Amino acid sequence: MDKSSEARLKLVHPVLASKVRQMAATLLAEGIEIRVVQGLRTYQEQAALYAKGRTTRGPIVTKAKPGYSYHNCGLAVDLIPGVRGSKPWQPNWTDRQHGKLTPDYARMVELGKSVGLVSGSDFQSLIDDPHFQMNGSFPIGCPPEPARELMAKGDLKAVWTMAGLAVEESATASQAAG
Repeated sequence: MDKSSEARLKLVHPVLASKVRQMAATLLAEGIEIRVVQGLRTYQEQAALYAKGRTTRGPIVTKAKPGYSYHNCGLAVDLIPGVRGSKPWQPNWTDRQHGKLTPDYARMVELGKSVGLVSGSDFQSLIDDPHFQMNGSFPIGCPPEPARELMAKGDLKAVWTMAGLAVEESATASQAAG
């Protein structure tokens, strides 16, 4: 993975980061290079995305207000495949044609699900094909109030524990070093 993707992966849950790296290696062997374009988001970043199509120009891109996105608690990433054969790497933003996933997105989604991630392509409203998240005990896309309070304080480890996704210190230390 490129440096920017690795920097984003260092901020999310270590198991999520590991699964994304596994996906990236498998996809690269198949000629599909992916990048992490979003990982952990601040409340301010989430607010700016939520404003799109509502109070700022552009289409609506999220239904999640700040504190209601798995991105805010380091349990989600957005992945984009590259345009095959492009040098340097160029993002392939075309996820669907004629209502169906394009081949590279379809493979990325298939692989994400096979490693146990929830795919935004399965969301019932506002489908989000690049989105992948951990499947913790929170309702999908909606961390409960106690978790939001911990997120606001920056205590992601406590949020992960609350979600049933606790990590040992050695896992977070090795991720920080890697």
